[in-house]
Amino acid sequence: MANVPEFPAEKLRKYPHMFALDIAIWERFLDAYAGDFDGFDYDIKVGSGTESPPSFGPEYVRMQQILSKYRIDVVGYKPNAIYIIETKPEAGTIAIGQIETYTRLYERDFKPQLPIIGMIVTNRELPDMRYLTAQKNIEYYIV
Repeated sequence: MANVPEFPAEKLRKYPHMFALDIAIWERFLDAYAGDFDGFDYDIKVGSGTESPPSFGPEYVRMQQILSKYRIDVVGYKPNAIYIIETKPEAGTIAIGQIETYTRLYERDFKPQLPIIGMIVTNRELPDMRYLTAQKNIEYYIV
């Protein structure tokens, strides 16, 4: 992944690893802000994953390694930054932890040359989230 998005900044027929409620929120975000981005990647795996017992076959070991990694909903690309985006209904403090985790692991695993910015996209503002996301320099969108 060299800062070149796999998908255009537009709605898709299908989004890897997104649930229906997440998709509805994401598509409202795209309606409003897609033009601000060069494109997106979806379901980006980061982290080390868990190890399988040595008695398991190589195919199982490979699947375990892939399936046990953390999954970033969306990575967005702008000319001057990369965005790690968590999309979820009624996103609360757990989403802040996810963004912080995903951002650090993405930075370690992909070593991007551009700054990384965390972003939460949700459908409803929860108490204190604007304050908390501002404290962590995480962008926060209600759509």
